[in-house]
Amino acid sequence: MAQRVTARSTTDLVLRVLREARRPLTVEEILAGVQELAPVHSANPKNTMRKAISQMFLVQPTTDNRYGYLPYLLEGNRFRHPIERGALQRDLFLLGPEIVTALWPATFEIAKRRDDGPAFLRLHGRDGARAIQVYREVEGWGMRADAEFWRWLEGLDPHTGDELIFDILDAEERRYGVRLAPKSDRDEHAIAERNLLLADQAEVLLKAAHDAVILSNLAVRLVGLGSYRHPVPPDPLAMILANDPRFADAGLDMVALADRWPGYPTETVDARRLATEVDSTVPGGVTPELVEVPAGHDEEDF
Repeated sequence: MAQRVTARSTTDLVLRVLREARRPLTVEEILAGVQELAPVHSANPKNTMRKAISQMFLVQPTTDNRYGYLPYLLEGNRFRHPIERGALQRDLFLLGPEIVTALWPATFEIAKRRDDGPAFLRLHGRDGARAIQVYREVEGWGMRADAEFWRWLEGLDPHTGDELIFDILDAEERRYGVRLAPKSDRDEHAIAERNLLLADQAEVLLKAAHDAVILSNLAVRLVGLGSYRHPVPPDPLAMILANDPRFADAGLDMVALADRWPGYPTETVDARRLATEVDSTVPGGVTPELVEVPAGHDEEDF
């Protein structure tokens, strides 16, 4: 008997179709693939597919009105990570959301699709190592690796300002290449061009969003656009946006267009929350939502 598509199962079927296709598909192609697995009973099957797609971090739009499975979209991407002061002493790197997404593609997914297993790093000139886990620090996302990684890195005598280059070999199998790039090897002109292109693409995405966007959601959209599939990786996304006057830090790991962002309220957070609660007691008053649920998450996850 054919499986009946439900609201809960649609996302799983869409994900299966895209994984088995191993290439980006149009909504029509996704629908056809799902219907081969189970009948779709809805007034507008295409909208059903679009809704399912919008609920998954692991499915992202590309430049040609298609949608791809994130680990496949990551293949051939290259990312740059500056070695921050004190990283070697702490045995810890603080990563930007684009590298977190590359090493752990399901980090920002709902719980049932999340995968916190190790990433396998092929070290330049050495055997492999493992990036054991990623977790949330106050300052950002932290990566810990096994002892082999730190021995390899310390043997290269890195300095603050040197950079790690991550090559995505097989994101589905979580296999990556890593090499050290000395600061003296930076091609500043080429990197500046890449940074400008990335910022221009981010501006287009933010204009389409009409609001502030969570940095991890912006980063993964740029992956879908192929922004990191280039021999010269750009600087970290947060660094690029912070140094470009077109963008404003909207707080809570969010970014907005500076000319559309009104800035922060002058009251403290507690005062604003109190005012909201008081307003809700007034007849006809409406209590606004204070917490945005990121795309790819369900409300019960918060």
